[in-house]
Amino acid sequence: MTEAHLPRQRAARPSPEPYALLTHRHDRRMLPLGKEITIGRGAGAGIRIAHEPADEHVSRLTASLRTLPDCVMVQNRSSSKPLVLRPLVGAERLLEPGAATTSMPFTEFFVVVTGRFGREYRVHVDVRDLTPQTPRPVIDPLETVDGVPIDLSGPQRHLLAALCEPLLTRTGARAAPATYREIGARVGRSPSYARNVLRRLREQLAAQGVAALVAYNLEKVYEDFRPALARWAINSGTITLADIQDLGAHP
Repeated sequence: MTEAHLPRQRAARPSPEPYALLTHRHDRRMLPLGKEITIGRGAGAGIRIAHEPADEHVSRLTASLRTLPDCVMVQNRSSSKPLVLRPLVGAERLLEPGAATTSMPFTEFFVVVTGRFGREYRVHVDVRDLTPQTPRPVIDPLETVDGVPIDLSGPQRHLLAALCEPLLTRTGARAAPATYREIGARVGRSPSYARNVLRRLREQLAAQGVAALVAYNLEKVYEDFRPALARWAINSGTITLADIQDLGAHP
């Protein structure tokens, strides 16, 4: 069972001090830059979850969140229970006991703790007021994170967009790279056509020195390269939501 509570609308920024806004049910907290807050069932937690009624499957101290200049550091403080960082859109991140991660590149996300019978306790985190509202640099969509200029053909871009579409439009377990069958159906081609074009694109990128894909020409020849190719496409800005929207014009 999942809690149905949604975060309230953001209030107007009361001060120039940067902060993150945390919301759990009716509890809302401002966490200024450089500060830390804990989440858990115990009475000493800054944000208490799973205590009314008590859900003993949830740790007394579950997580801690610390605000950094451009994101939030999330650490799993439980000794035995995992937790999840779940963005509004995109793949969720599983944090094993003791593990930590930053919230980048997400400006809004949920820290999700699972209790008894699969019940989820969610803390919504909004970091949009943590950094000044300054324009971000525009990323050239044809430039990789390695600085290698990549000139994609129309079919390559459409197939790459179809590969990345679930990662840019879904959340949770459904946010995974599309299969070749799904890619082919999305662009009106066969699965084998999609596989061959993306394989040649992967080889082209590896030959031009894209680090994330070079290994697939060496020790990972027989491994599935779709996740690495999709991550490169999204992280480099090569594929964006605009490309997904453009797929509608190319069935």
